Formats: sequence, C-alpha cells, structure tokens
Amino acid sequence: MAVAIMGGVFGNVRAGRLRGRRVPATGSSAFMLSNRRIRVVFMGSDALSCPFLEALRESPFVDVVAVVTQPDSPQGRRLKVQPNAVARLARDLGIAQIWTPASANDEFMLETFAGLWLDAAVVMAYGKILGTTLLGLPRLGCVNMHVSLLPRWRGAAPIQRAILAGDSSTGITAMRMAKGLDTGDILGQIKVPILPKDTTGTIGSKLADLGSGLLVDVLRQLDAGTLEGVPQPSEGATYAHKIVNEETWLRWTLSAIENERIVRAFNPKPGAKTYVPGASPNERGMLLKVMEAEVEDLPRGMARALPGTLLEMDRRRGPLIAGGAGRALRLVEVQPEGRPRPMRGCDFANGYRVKIPIGLRFLDCPPSAPQSDAATRSENAPARSMADVPSDRSAGAATR
Repeated sequence: MAVAIMGGVFGNVRAGRLRGRRVPATGSSAFMLSNRRIRVVFMGSDALSCPFLEALRESPFVDVVAVVTQPDSPQGRRLKVQPNAVARLARDLGIAQIWTPASANDEFMLETFAGLWLDAAVVMAYGKILGTTLLGLPRLGCVNMHVSLLPRWRGAAPIQRAILAGDSSTGITAMRMAKGLDTGDILGQIKVPILPKDTTGTIGSKLADLGSGLLVDVLRQLDAGTLEGVPQPSEGATYAHKIVNEETWLRWTLSAIENERIVRAFNPKPGAKTYVPGASPNERGMLLKVMEAEVEDLPRGMARALPGTLLEMDRRRGPLIAGGAGRALRLVEVQPEGRPRPMRGCDFANGYRVKIPIGLRFLDCPPSAPQSDAATRSENAPARSMADVPSDRSAGAATR
C-alpha cells in the first residue's frame, strides 16, 4: 500500500457573489479562527459513501452541517420506495439537515449552500453532475473521493473497469473538483494491489476504509493552508464508461480468464449471468447468476469442447464449463433464478445434476433476447482513452 499527499500552499478559491451574498475567499480572516471545526456538507448516495460520512462525523476536526443525497427510490425485491443508505446513516448519526433535491444546481440549493458559509463540500458516489457555480461556493472548494488512481479510470465504474482490464493495482484519489470529468488537481492518493480473489465489493470496502482516513487528513491540510493540488497528467488517462446490463453476461467464446474477471467485477451486484437452456425443446430454461468462479485447464480429452459446454457436475467442486482459449470455468458459487440467496456450486451440482445434463451448452443470453453490440465487447481490450468521452460530459464535474 502506498500513500501520497501533495504538499505546499493550496491555491485560493476566487471570491464572488451569489444573489447579493458574498462568497468568502480562501484566507478570509472570518475563517482564520483558532480551535474551530471545518464546516463541511457531505454529498453521497451509494452505500460505498457511508464510511466516509462516518469518518467525518467522528472526527473532532470536522462539523458535518448537512448531507445531500439522491431522493428516495424503489428498492429491494418488492420495489418499496425508501431512503438510500446515506440518508439512513445520516438520520442514525443525528444529522439534522438531510436534503434530497432533484438537482443540487437549482437556484434554491445554491442559495442554501451560500448561506451555510461552508469550508468544504465532500463528494463521494453522489451520482449527479455538479455545476461550476456550486463548485466555487465552499471556501476550500469541493473534494471528491474517486475510487481509482487518477488519471486512470475517470468515469462512472472505475473499480469494475480495473478488474475487467486485469489491472494489478488500483487505489483511491482525493481530488479537488473542477469543470470536466474527474480532471481536478490530485490532493492525495492511496494505492492497493488487486488480489486474485478481489471483487468490486472487497476492493470497495478496502478503499473506503483507507480513503476515509485520507479524506480527513486532506481536509485538515487544506484548512491549514499546507496542501497544494497537483494537476493530473494527460498521459495514462482512461475512461471507465458506465456499466450496461448486457456487459454482465458471461460470453463463453471469451477466454475463461476474461469470464472470471466478469464474475469478480459484478460481485456483489448486479452479478454475472449466464443462461441454462432446457434439456428439451419443451423444457423451460433458467437464468443463473455466477458469484464466484475459478479458471481451470480443460479435462483430458475435452480439447475440442465447444465454448459454453457443461463438462462436469462435480458433487464436491461444482459445475465446469468450457471456455475459449483452451481453458474452463469452475462455478464455485451461483444463484439460480427464483432463489433469494446464492448457493455453493457443489450444492447446485447435487441439486440439478439430473435436470441439467452433461454436454448442455450454456448461453450468453436467453434465446428470446439477442445480444446487443455492448455485449460483444471484450473488457480485456485496451482501455478507452479520454478522447472517446462524449463532449457533453465536460459541462460540469461528474460525481460517483
């Protein structure tokens, strides 16, 4: 694990006015009071944001004056409308001001922000674009915690893209937000290895634990005037485009290594998927989520097996499926359609060995749902450069 925090003097935020209210500049004497806490508004929506909010709330140096998160939405199997994880945590922590605006950039929210006389806004997995007016309101600016080592994997799905690309490491970056997609100055970074069994869930947990401490350190140094951001290099910038549903399907013509990465990238959600057709034309097939898998060599005598062919239903080790490039994929943990929880692959093999015969070919998608172009992309292909990003994404600072 490597940690880096940029030193120096943090540049001033240009003073301005918003409908008659003065926006303070960095260094204003009104804020140079001793023994005061850093006034922060927290903006986040995903569960990954929660450790950061908890760290800010527990810090004796920070005062979380408000939380901004996305509105209540349908969740769970019954699609009941309820608050997200951040809103629930903020309520449990006793934070009085919890706002769920449709847009943080409307006139009312900008007026509200200006009236808080904020030192900083912290953004972590908020999920909406922030305009330049809002970015300029806090005295120290807006700090975004991004789960990659910028400039690699700017965009909406950095952990998933790192796993899919076979990266050996990733990390978390504290960034001062600016106009553009994750292009702001770097304030600090922590690098971690991607281990062979790491999933999006395990990496996210590690980065949240490490990044929450980094966040508090960055805020303290910004407040003390001892931290200067470092511009991101243009070399090595790649774009982590948003995940679409078709990409979560296992594509059996890919190598087993690539499919194993798909499994890890989409664990815990939404889960990698394959389709098990019925053994006869009149038998209904089923959707099967694959939560854990391992790459193995093809069994002896199976070198000519077509990709997607079921080779084994081992009662101790689970199903073995032929993949591309001469390897196979062992299904270690799966979740059959209609089951509320995953099960071990060996239990699946014991329960379904009669219904699913050896030699049956698993499919990339249900027969009634042809693959889209997105599903044919190999995520092991070279990473997209920032030149591929649509130009309209630069209208404001996008947040995750």
